[in-house]
Amino acid sequence: MTIIIFIRHGQSTSNVGKILSHDVNNFPLTDEGREQAKKTAQELKRVKVDAIFTSPILRAYQTASIIGDELGIIPVIDERLRERWLGELNNKRFDPSDHWKLKIARGQLEVKNLEPWDSLKRRIVEFITSLKNDQVVIAVSHYDPIRAAVGHILDLDDISAHGISIPNASMTVIDFSSSPRILAIGSPILSPSLLSKLDRYIIRAQDTG
Repeated sequence: MTIIIFIRHGQSTSNVGKILSHDVNNFPLTDEGREQAKKTAQELKRVKVDAIFTSPILRAYQTASIIGDELGIIPVIDERLRERWLGELNNKRFDPSDHWKLKIARGQLEVKNLEPWDSLKRRIVEFITSLKNDQVVIAVSHYDPIRAAVGHILDLDDISAHGISIPNASMTVIDFSSSPRILAIGSPILSPSLLSKLDRYIIRAQDTG
């Protein structure tokens, strides 16, 4: 089986400013975001990780680099993990209490060139199926792409998956075997229950010397 640990990037300046953006080189991590990434990296030291892949977008790449430095693994950029293409919404502020996705669903808003949900799911599935078997892979990405991975397994459309919570620097863990299983969604730590499901991939004292 292949275990993928999807990690949403740490808090960025766009999160603080409530700005939507798919730009590659804008909106770095905040100080808090860097600390979040370091804490997640400490959790991941408990698992035998084979590779780290990351979105090319700055906030994700910075998160992956912090984790990679802690684990001694160089992150590999994969375009399929990039942020959802936002079309006319790019670099626009949004109101979380009156969400743009609900406005679209209700016919109150039209957005040109927004990446469709099916397209988003398709590229995430392409990434997943390109991985080698029997590995633990970290994939640093963004809210919507990670939500799309979960939505693919649960057969949810964009709005039906609206309530899935993926906090900054959280871990969403999926076992992609013949029958994919979601082991965690948006978890801040690797809980004892989750670690028991990852037993063969856990680093124990005898493994370190």
